[in-house]
Amino acid sequence: MFASLIRRCFQTNKKIEKLTSLFPNESRKITTHHLSIPNMQRIALHQNMKYLQRSSPFWIQTSSFYVSSQASKMKKVEEPEKRELDLIRYDFKELKNSPKPALYLGCGGLIPFVSAPLFMAITETYFPELAFAQIAYGATILSFLGGTRWGFSIPENSPAKPDWLNLGNSVVPSILAWIALLFHDNLTEAAIMIVMGLGIALHYDLNLLPGYPSWLRALRTVLTVVATFSLIASIIIKNTYPEKRLV
Repeated sequence: MFASLIRRCFQTNKKIEKLTSLFPNESRKITTHHLSIPNMQRIALHQNMKYLQRSSPFWIQTSSFYVSSQASKMKKVEEPEKRELDLIRYDFKELKNSPKPALYLGCGGLIPFVSAPLFMAITETYFPELAFAQIAYGATILSFLGGTRWGFSIPENSPAKPDWLNLGNSVVPSILAWIALLFHDNLTEAAIMIVMGLGIALHYDLNLLPGYPSWLRALRTVLTVVATFSLIASIIIKNTYPEKRLV
């Protein structure tokens, strides 16, 4: 019975569409009365429409699910936003979250770098012993930076694997530090070698190799910049003020 009602409903809809296509101007005036539908058919059509209205939420949900599934398949995978100037825009914001021991020890490690040129600038005298002590300390720091990268690569869950790239580049700062100490007779060249080593170590940590946490990247940058300008200040003082030995 229900199947016959559905067929009659669809036949009625087809008749309406056919008449609408034949008389487009009179489409608004076409009703079921013009089709001479018997009372039983109109009652059946009315009941069928009520059934379809009751079941409409199910069809709406089914159709929306189908559309959403198709849209999800067609949707392109969004690429992660390219972060430009990560160090300035993102990492420096995490500097305040640095662990207190790392922050205090890192800033305290700048004292040997800063104290030597500061003392020579105040006395307006270039002391080669202080300059060499600054360079020797810089060589020690370079070896320390290479060792931290080596130690960062050793753990099993570390993002930096113990391959030739990571372990090989970890040795480079120590080699540059050793070469700098060989120029003890020419402290300018030794200071330039230390500056180059600091720059290369920072470049490795920020760009080439798997990076450290954001707070450490920012802290490393600040410490490297201060140490570099301290060495440059010693070179300027050497070429500006008269030389005098402490002993």
